[in-house]
Amino acid sequence: MKKVLVASLVVFGLAALGLAADDATLVQTLASKLNVTPDQAAGGAGAIFNYAKSSLPSNEYAKVEGAVPEAAELTKKAPAADAATSAAGALGKAGGTAAGVAGLGSSFQKLGLSSDMVGKFVPVVVDYVDQKGGSEVGGLLKKVLVSESK
Repeated sequence: MKKVLVASLVVFGLAALGLAADDATLVQTLASKLNVTPDQAAGGAGAIFNYAKSSLPSNEYAKVEGAVPEAAELTKKAPAADAATSAAGALGKAGGTAAGVAGLGSSFQKLGLSSDMVGKFVPVVVDYVDQKGGSEVGGLLKKVLVSESK
């Protein structure tokens, strides 16, 4: 009986490890794909979510946060945005500005990352949101991040 129980626990444990590997968090994904620290990954993702939150109508951002519940916690880990970045984000509600997305560079620099890392973070974050919430929710981020950062 003990052998069966131990074998079951081992199989269950391996299955749980497999699930964890397949269901990596956004921070883990960013850290491994972009070779950044977990703190940099969390802060960078948080800065992106803060920008999206200020740029999207609240009902649309609620869909993003529903798909990625950790977004609320990540926004708390983002460096404070500069006044110009905040103003650009506020203008973003009327259609967004390229300056607003570019302004994310200052947040990234506070994390010890170069501003060009914004362009590397954005596709990973958008892809993650696509996977978690579907293409409709991912499309909400794309409309304020991808088209403006080109």
